[in-house]
Amino acid sequence: MRDDLAERVLAHVMSWDPAQSAQFGAYLQDLARYKYDEYEGFGPGEKFVESLAAWLWQLEPGERADAIQFVLTSLVFVSRLELDHVIGTVYPDVIRPILIQRAAEELRLPPYKVARIAASREFRELERKTLVLGLADGSRLDRLRRASPQLSHEQVYLAPEIGEDTRRSMRQKLTEALQKLDLNGPAEFRQVMLVDDFAGSGYTLLHPSNGDWSGKLIRLKGHLDLLIDNGLVASDASVCLILYLASASAYRNLKEHIDRAGLGWGMRVVQILPDSLSQNGEPIATLSQKYFDPLLRDENKAKGGDPSLGFGEFALPVVLHHNTPNNSVGLLWADTSERHGGANRRALFPRRERHNPERP
Repeated sequence: MRDDLAERVLAHVMSWDPAQSAQFGAYLQDLARYKYDEYEGFGPGEKFVESLAAWLWQLEPGERADAIQFVLTSLVFVSRLELDHVIGTVYPDVIRPILIQRAAEELRLPPYKVARIAASREFRELERKTLVLGLADGSRLDRLRRASPQLSHEQVYLAPEIGEDTRRSMRQKLTEALQKLDLNGPAEFRQVMLVDDFAGSGYTLLHPSNGDWSGKLIRLKGHLDLLIDNGLVASDASVCLILYLASASAYRNLKEHIDRAGLGWGMRVVQILPDSLSQNGEPIATLSQKYFDPLLRDENKAKGGDPSLGFGEFALPVVLHHNTPNNSVGLLWADTSERHGGANRRALFPRRERHNPERP
């Protein structure tokens, strides 16, 4: 009954005749059930179609056709199932090939001799001496851990900041594991994997700042240096940044910045989102600029240009099931429906913002 009511409200907002309502309403309900209803930023009991109707209602009648066309043809929604599939490929398609390549170099074997390399002590030692660190909640290391049975739970940590007690425990467990596996060498990690879910611009991870470098990766290097000083990570350990999803621009930016900053780290992206997804120049970008609430313009967003087009003005059409990236067009995520002193703008997929003046 509630779905039917939401569909009738949507038909009223769009001024659809019965034939259009039957055609588009059923299609949107299917999309909602298949994907969009699972968005974790909706309020209790809220569903996609009712959010869509409220989102369209704030637009002028002549603008709603462009907005609904964007939803039907351009919106990229990454569901929980799809993200789980991406995560499930990380060990076999990203981590293992890196370890195979490194073990092949140590064995002086061509890397295509995979079976021989994987059966070697060198590979097994390197695999157990791999440390996986999450860079944020979005890294979903709980899922990565379950999808990578070749790795011990003692190799996967939810945050890169590791306290003294934990470091001692990690070293002890690594020592015990090497003894049980009859492997040689000191109890220190030789390969570090840094994991995050999404990069739209790469700015948060690494960017130039006043003639130097700033960002999460710079802070992380300090933590890794501490682990090296404490003997938990080998001084010659290899480091690789792994992203589940990234825009092509973020991939290029991060590759260049990692090199220029002298980090010497590798980088892998499981799924790169092409530049062609950008909505710059499209009607939805114009609408986002028109309806963006000035209340949301703050010093953090100002660093990335016009926030109505997303941070960095990338104008992405991307929504992740657990949150909407701020690199996407503002109409998708910029919500002030519950903010005091604003224009009461409604987002289609409201974003839970990291920086909020009402939540210092």
